[in-house]
Amino acid sequence: MTSDDRLSYRRRKIGQALRRYREERNLTQDAAARLVERSPASLSAYENGHRAVRPRDLRQILDHYGVTDDRERKRLLDLAAQGRKKGWWRDFMSYEDPFIVDFASLEAEASRARSFEAVAVPGLLQTEAYTRAVFAAYEPVRVRPRDQNAIAFRMARQRILEVPSFQAAWIIGESALRLKVGGREVMRAQCRRLIQVTEQGHLDLRVVPDSAGAHPGMSGSFTILDVGAEDPMKVVAVDSLTRSWLIDELPSVEYYERVYAELRSLALPKSQSRALIETVASEL
Repeated sequence: MTSDDRLSYRRRKIGQALRRYREERNLTQDAAARLVERSPASLSAYENGHRAVRPRDLRQILDHYGVTDDRERKRLLDLAAQGRKKGWWRDFMSYEDPFIVDFASLEAEASRARSFEAVAVPGLLQTEAYTRAVFAAYEPVRVRPRDQNAIAFRMARQRILEVPSFQAAWIIGESALRLKVGGREVMRAQCRRLIQVTEQGHLDLRVVPDSAGAHPGMSGSFTILDVGAEDPMKVVAVDSLTRSWLIDELPSVEYYERVYAELRSLALPKSQSRALIETVASEL
């Protein structure tokens, strides 16, 4: 993960916008700093995402740059306000990977999340024993071992499921049910947890059966977040073994939404998905 990737997503987006508006006015950084009554170093830090900008300061800068689009101003000011919230995730900033903490902060502000997992139970739905087994599987190849803080962080993320206004939908591959992560007892308890999820009205869990054959989710797992309740900003989170991405370019987001829609069309309905989970649990 590069140093740029470790910066706060919100600060990066604000910084990119400020740089774009400055350049549209053909202002050098020094000239812009004089215009907005900030030091060149401060303006550079804002544009590079190395420093958070307070909403009132951001509002003044946007005024100086002549940004009048109400929707754009609200988007940037919301990002600045969200970035200053002292959420539960801040307690883990010195322990966890910055990307994971940043993702959790976006997730906490999301009104909706849609995820696809091909071979694993999604993190928000994992039991503690399942999480321990997953982390243990990676220990032989990890540079830095995961500790109890990492497990506590994942369990803390699950608090958002208690928020009735949070709409979450997961599509998982049948392999996620049949892979015996941690052994039979762990998987039996994990299946019971998934069955409980199917009973929650604001949560939607569906399974793509093996019989569906090849599908567009074979390239990997992803999560689409709708950040904010009103005119939400859409962000896609994608992980690989060595790095993670947050994607918000509209064509890419729309592509992931099409993939998700196709996977949903291949998945079993909610009732049949629950029945499959119950069947797998009975076989353990």
